[in-house]
Amino acid sequence: MNSSAIATRHSPLATLKSQLGCWLHERWKAELAILGLGGVHWQDLCNRHELLLDDSVSGGRICNWRDSSLLTVSRIFPDVGRRLLRTCLQRWPVCFNFEEARFQLDEPEASVLLAIGGTDRIQQFRTVLASLRGQTHQATEIIVVEQSDAPNLQGTLPEDIRYVHTPKAPETGFNKSWALNVAARLARGKYLLIHDADYMVPTDYVSECCRVLETVDGVRPSRFNFHLNESSTFKLTNARALTDDTDLEYIVQNNPTPMAVRRDVYWEIGGHDESFVGWGGEDVEFLSRLRTRTVAEGGWLPTMHLWHPAAPKKASGHRNQQQQDDLLATDANLRIERLRSASLTCDLNHG
Repeated sequence: MNSSAIATRHSPLATLKSQLGCWLHERWKAELAILGLGGVHWQDLCNRHELLLDDSVSGGRICNWRDSSLLTVSRIFPDVGRRLLRTCLQRWPVCFNFEEARFQLDEPEASVLLAIGGTDRIQQFRTVLASLRGQTHQATEIIVVEQSDAPNLQGTLPEDIRYVHTPKAPETGFNKSWALNVAARLARGKYLLIHDADYMVPTDYVSECCRVLETVDGVRPSRFNFHLNESSTFKLTNARALTDDTDLEYIVQNNPTPMAVRRDVYWEIGGHDESFVGWGGEDVEFLSRLRTRTVAEGGWLPTMHLWHPAAPKKASGHRNQQQQDDLLATDANLRIERLRSASLTCDLNHG
């Protein structure tokens, strides 16, 4: 075992007690997973009071707790997080394709849906798009819906991207749910991959989602979401490559996104609820309705979140939390009925 494998660099905020506790409960297992010893798999890493269950459908691990959580070992010992990311990328590499046209199929199996509401995160968006265009799964289409005052991206995207512009509602501004529903109506694939414009994914991401969706209605593929810090994000978007010294802010488990769903099921449960304005809450609420169907909850893939300034609502601590909680207090089937009725009325009015 070399010295780098047992490095003890830690967060300056970590106390000696927290470091010792982490070694006792979490770090020893993380070291075995990173080094490939003792039959420990990186998917099995979690915090001391958390319980993972095997998912026989996806082959991943189900987080047996409701909310997202940060992986303690990477918070106390940041170097472990860096090394864990390298371990995951050895099995699930990321491939960036910024130039070559890849997708020319008339009948794609999968449709990746992306909503974007401005150009303030354009470098992150283009890097994410390159990771999606680097997929091994060729029967794929990527649909980008730009919801803004002007079509800023028109004519600037690769030719194999399906692009549509929709105006922002003047009274509410950006509406991610509306944009995703627009993309879903355009989709030709039988599987919809609901994607965020700041998530990079490994090159087999689409094919893996399709594999699992052959037997279930929905899937949550991400086991760990690695959040890159500001400097590493800047370095990546400029160099167009991941480096071994990539630094993280934290690692998230049990994030509600990204998700993939069968296209027919997307509409059978009502699509995204357009009463949500901006970002926040819409994915959790959608997932609660998706759970009325069969869902593979066990994540097995790494995903990577690119740093960007927090959205105004998120920075203030609001972010549609009350609206989300109020809706979740209502039976999911009643919400599905309401959304399907609203969609039918909309179709009739515009028919």
